[in-house]
Amino acid sequence: MLIVNTTFHVAESCEEAWKKWVREAYIPEVVKTNLLINPTLFHLLVENEPGTNSYALQFEVADLSTLQEWFDNYGVTMQQSMSKRFNEDVLGFTTLMERLETVDTQSL
Repeated sequence: MLIVNTTFHVAESCEEAWKKWVREAYIPEVVKTNLLINPTLFHLLVENEPGTNSYALQFEVADLSTLQEWFDNYGVTMQQSMSKRFNEDVLGFTTLMERLETVDTQSL
């Protein structure tokens, strides 16, 4: 299982509208494809450019070929939809992560 993480920098002027759109439109559309699952939205507690806030949206994906299928068939359209709605007030970048085993803290 892989994690697809997209970090968004959102202008405060559209922040509430963006959060509503992500929760009510974007996430349901992505999940409906059955390719990316288990969405989690985070507010990042980091220093931002004045007038912006940062968020991370994560989905689980089975493997690289499933992720490529999502990007090829849905990702571009979803990105265009967000860009059309929010222009340059919302900018994002995506990273792919692989979960590693952690130390069993019970045995320490």
